[in-house]
Amino acid sequence: MSAKIYKNIFLKVSEIEPEVLRRYMLSEVGEKAKDKLFNYLRDLSESYPDFENWFYNKVIPEVGSKKGEREIIVVVSKIEGHPQVILTGIAILKNKEQEKKICTFRIHEDYRDSGIGSELFEKCFEYLGTRKPIITISSDRKEMFENHIKKFDFFETEVLKDYYKDNTIEYVYNGLLTNKK
Repeated sequence: MSAKIYKNIFLKVSEIEPEVLRRYMLSEVGEKAKDKLFNYLRDLSESYPDFENWFYNKVIPEVGSKKGEREIIVVVSKIEGHPQVILTGIAILKNKEQEKKICTFRIHEDYRDSGIGSELFEKCFEYLGTRKPIITISSDRKEMFENHIKKFDFFETEVLKDYYKDNTIEYVYNGLLTNKK
């Protein structure tokens, strides 16, 4: 990471005024807001085959309902040399009585190891009301999360083979998945 981050802003998508979000998204790339967020996470479809359907048909409607059971927290950052803020992180959360879960967590690869991940985890904990939410990590992404697993003292509770994708292991931390297949 060579560019300096001047400021990070954490936004809950359900609380952003539509005009503000639309202006940010249109000024950055000219895409609809939900498509911009999906495109930021698109490669997760490799690990989670039903990711696109889940994002558009489960996450977006539940965030839009503003019931507080699902949230998307985005991180936009003012970066040295960039005239506008850029999307540097995103987390999708499930906040139900029976399950407090970080469903998706992503930091832009150019800004990893800059502290954004730790700050975003703190925002997730705050929203979910726990420092030990359930989080699942696929075997192909586990190494990427090792520092945070140790830092926040997450404990492995399940190892599920072929849960989301054939020939892939899903590691579950801090609880058991309630939606067993």
